[in-house]
Amino acid sequence: MTDEAIKKFEEAASFTGSKIRHLLLYLPDEIKRNAQEIRLRCGRPLMVSGINGDVFVTEGGRESYIFTQSAVRVSPGDIEECFKLICGYSVYTHQNGICNGYVTVQGGHRAGVAGTAVIHNGEVNSVRDISSVNIRIAKEFKGIADDLFNKISVLNQKSIIIAGPPSSGKTSVLRDLARIFSSESGGFMKTVIVDEREEIAACLNSIPQNDIGISSDVLSGYSKEKAILIALRSMSPQNIIIDEITNEDEVSRIESGLNSGVHFYLTVHACDKSEFLRRKPVIKLLETGEFGAVAFLDGKENPSKIKEFILAGELMNEIGRGDIDCCSDNGIRDLCFSMC
Repeated sequence: MTDEAIKKFEEAASFTGSKIRHLLLYLPDEIKRNAQEIRLRCGRPLMVSGINGDVFVTEGGRESYIFTQSAVRVSPGDIEECFKLICGYSVYTHQNGICNGYVTVQGGHRAGVAGTAVIHNGEVNSVRDISSVNIRIAKEFKGIADDLFNKISVLNQKSIIIAGPPSSGKTSVLRDLARIFSSESGGFMKTVIVDEREEIAACLNSIPQNDIGISSDVLSGYSKEKAILIALRSMSPQNIIIDEITNEDEVSRIESGLNSGVHFYLTVHACDKSEFLRRKPVIKLLETGEFGAVAFLDGKENPSKIKEFILAGELMNEIGRGDIDCCSDNGIRDLCFSMC
């Protein structure tokens, strides 16, 4: 896994251009291993963000966690070369993704693009004067959803919600869960991945860059509501995988799928149980009675690790008894059990 993480970093670095790539490849292996993002901002320091914080690269090819004037500054030429590389020298082909703020590149890496929007009829028609590029390094952690899959099996394949703060590994766990469902160990279940932000499967030229098993179908770039409707109408899924549920319109479409007998495996942004239960969309999901449990991830310091696995019935009982005030942090009682 260690060598794979370094390989992924170097693969992502290849999209930064000759000068920046040369500097990045000379970074120590430990920094490459823990890197999560490569950030290029025009006229500002080159940075590598990772588990241990932000690293600045100096003109001498050294690294520092403290900013100094010797830090390498990203030039307009560096940005232009990087932008051409991530677009495969065909900006027009990637115009839709650019307007949405990102481009998926070979290896499943995702390049966020910032610049000046060109508006036509109230919509972003193109982006000019690219000012920064953020390359998120794709990493796969196979096996991290094994324990969760075992718990789901005990719950009779009921739907599950995965909750956690930013950078806690929600998408990684969800991706591995999709892989298990769609492989022999999961019984080759028909699984539809709603990949609105193209981070789960990360399809490039229709080919998933990540391992999502052999019986998965991917709907990339669709809104969640539209993708769920298409999946239900034409893909006959047993499972639907969705990242980052945020609003009640999405929940309403999920409810229609639950009524069709489909199981949903979702992620929700929430740092802890109290924040989770202040979100109206997740309360509506729990009220359907179709979700078996909520898996809470530990956090950035221990990504993808499940800290607590709380039965949905326990949470609803707390709400019904008034033990939980869904509008505040007061009155939270610990009725969960730890997942070993």
